[in-house]
Amino acid sequence: MNTGIFAGKVALITGSSMGIGRAIATALAQEGARVVLNGRGREKLAATEREFLTRGFEVMAVPADIRFSIHCKKLLRETIRRFGRIDMLINNAGVSSRGPVEEMANSNIKILIDTNYTGTAYLTKYAIPYLRKTKGNLIFINSVGGFRGMPYNSAYTASKAAQAALADALRIELFDSGIHVGIAYVGYTENEPEKKILDTDGHWIYLPKRTNVQLATRESVAKQILKMIRDRTFKVTLTPLGAFTAFMIRYLPNLSEWLLRLNREKINRDFTTIGGSKVEVQQDSGRKEAATAHPVK
Repeated sequence: MNTGIFAGKVALITGSSMGIGRAIATALAQEGARVVLNGRGREKLAATEREFLTRGFEVMAVPADIRFSIHCKKLLRETIRRFGRIDMLINNAGVSSRGPVEEMANSNIKILIDTNYTGTAYLTKYAIPYLRKTKGNLIFINSVGGFRGMPYNSAYTASKAAQAALADALRIELFDSGIHVGIAYVGYTENEPEKKILDTDGHWIYLPKRTNVQLATRESVAKQILKMIRDRTFKVTLTPLGAFTAFMIRYLPNLSEWLLRLNREKINRDFTTIGGSKVEVQQDSGRKEAATAHPVK
């Protein structure tokens, strides 16, 4: 498609075969952007690419695991080979895990830090020279969990806080570069049924459907991300409940701390502050993936 506010722009979105990443990729493609899809699951990624092509979008899918620097270089190399430039890097890929620290598999901690922070930092580092040339957009899709450490969600919130610190630092480092650095704190958004997280012992499990809070749609979140890119805004907090959570943490920290302590047993019992029962999937392969973290070939 060659019309729209992002006509001709090249957008690389990590973790875009499903969820918020896919919604962002769709919204950008609808506005004329040439889109590079990315994910670790080849079948899901290929299916998303086929759907985009059927809709007439200009798209390329590159399977890669951003935990590995060689994969980050490949992702950028393939993007430049196909399109010759990068106008937007949207760091959306992320992994979550729930449970007490003392029971958490060491592999969980490594996977979360390697994906949510280290891999994002790798890809960002390698992309900056290309973004300088286009005076492009460098976007981080974060979480309201990035505002503070949360009980039974410690590794995830620590990794997101690290990512937020990276965005803060780059906003200053790249101030005169022409690159727009933006971070979106996303909270309380619908997930796809096949969304998975890591259980405490390293198994992949389905994330239960959230039924006790009002959730934003992925499409509405994507719309706000595109507005942030268009307006070159540095920081946005998405969804009303996400904004309320951020307000409580930032301006009423003692009350927030007291409420978390008061409800810690319920949080632990429910496995997650917004979740429900756990449904295990592919136990053997999940253990193997979490323990060995083999890169995508």
